[in-house]
Amino acid sequence: MSKGLKTTLLLLVLLPLLILGLKTVNDLRKGAAGTLANIFVDVKSPQGSVPSSLWQNLAQGGEESKDMLSSALPQVAALSPQYIRLDHIYDFFDVYKSPGNYDFSGLDQAVNSILQTGAKPMLSLSYTPSSLAQNGSIIDPPKDWNEWQSLIRATVEHYSGRNQQNITNIYYEVWNEPDLFGNWHYAKNPNYQTLYYHSVKGAQSAPNTNPYKIGGPAITAFYPNWFKSLFKFAHENGLRMDFVSWHKYSKNPEEYEDDFEKLSQILTDYPEYFNIERIITEFGPNPEPDAWYDSHLSGTHLLSMVTRLSGKIHRLFTFEIKDGPQPRNKQSQGWGLLTHESKGLKEKPRYQALKLLNQLGGNRLLLKGEGSWVTGLASQNGTTTQVLLVNYDQRNTHHETVPVYIRNLDPGTYQIKTTNYPGKTTTTQTTIDTNFYARSLPLSPNSALLLELKRL
Repeated sequence: MSKGLKTTLLLLVLLPLLILGLKTVNDLRKGAAGTLANIFVDVKSPQGSVPSSLWQNLAQGGEESKDMLSSALPQVAALSPQYIRLDHIYDFFDVYKSPGNYDFSGLDQAVNSILQTGAKPMLSLSYTPSSLAQNGSIIDPPKDWNEWQSLIRATVEHYSGRNQQNITNIYYEVWNEPDLFGNWHYAKNPNYQTLYYHSVKGAQSAPNTNPYKIGGPAITAFYPNWFKSLFKFAHENGLRMDFVSWHKYSKNPEEYEDDFEKLSQILTDYPEYFNIERIITEFGPNPEPDAWYDSHLSGTHLLSMVTRLSGKIHRLFTFEIKDGPQPRNKQSQGWGLLTHESKGLKEKPRYQALKLLNQLGGNRLLLKGEGSWVTGLASQNGTTTQVLLVNYDQRNTHHETVPVYIRNLDPGTYQIKTTNYPGKTTTTQTTIDTNFYARSLPLSPNSALLLELKRL
């Protein structure tokens, strides 16, 4: 009997006992602490393509009033971004000169840098040009709504117009954090609905455009009444609403999932929008920079949120791409995936987490048995079966040894590769005589690993 067959038979005997033992631990611990993971992956149960569109989106904040990406193009392109979001497009790039007189040259440089990375732009239609604002403040409403509407029309025509920049499938997001910047409201003045109305009307009046998407409200957190009000207003006024967006900064994964459940419940009352794109256009563990952003904890947080929100949220925009020139506080350089060029454009742990996610490809596979801390994604990428497991604990204390059972494999010789985050990669080779593979994998607090079985 071959060594591989002996190992397989032993696993067959021990696996039910192992699972039973772990299930008992699960039941004992569920009430007090949570549920341990018991991972099952079925190679013959594809679930559609790997949802790379969920995590291949980046956002750059208003750190400097210039094109911030040009100094980091190779590193940003290496993350294979699909969309890059910019805000401050009007005040930083001095687009509005006077009624009917616009200068897009500065913003063009930033948009061209986005295109050079292989991504397309999401443009946050913010803020009010000071000369157009009621009190000269960029967060105040326009003093002439017709002029604002014309500015939006010119922007959409310039970038989406077939006779101008000719870019397809741009996202236009109406404002950035209106509940914070401008103290806009959904039911009183200054009223975000008025802003949304004139922005959409301006966009829709742009002639001869490629397909694009427009939506909002890009608020600082998920506030149900904002969404209820906006759905009702858009419906009653026949306004386009191609996506809904909000921001989320929290170390607690349950909050992200609760927001999704609340939105789904709201949408049952607005069936025409039920399949609308749901986008978190800024996300991270903390709204203020802290030590997490410079440690692997932020990377594990990112990996965990991706596994938990896959199939629920259409796009997550990681905030932000690059730190500003000065440290935000004593705890952290900033929110960036990269340090500022004055600090060497060093890649931070969340950058490496996105690179790990980008190794997933092909078809997503059925994965069951996730727990309170350990979650995962599985895929079939050519002849390679991939299983990503993430052990996230915001208290940074939870250890877990996770049983993994992969079934319906073709018998043969396999290369077994394990890539640890953070850590090293190990490669071995084994013979699988039956149609399954079983293994127990130890995961330390806030760690992740990518297990890959490649048939040789």
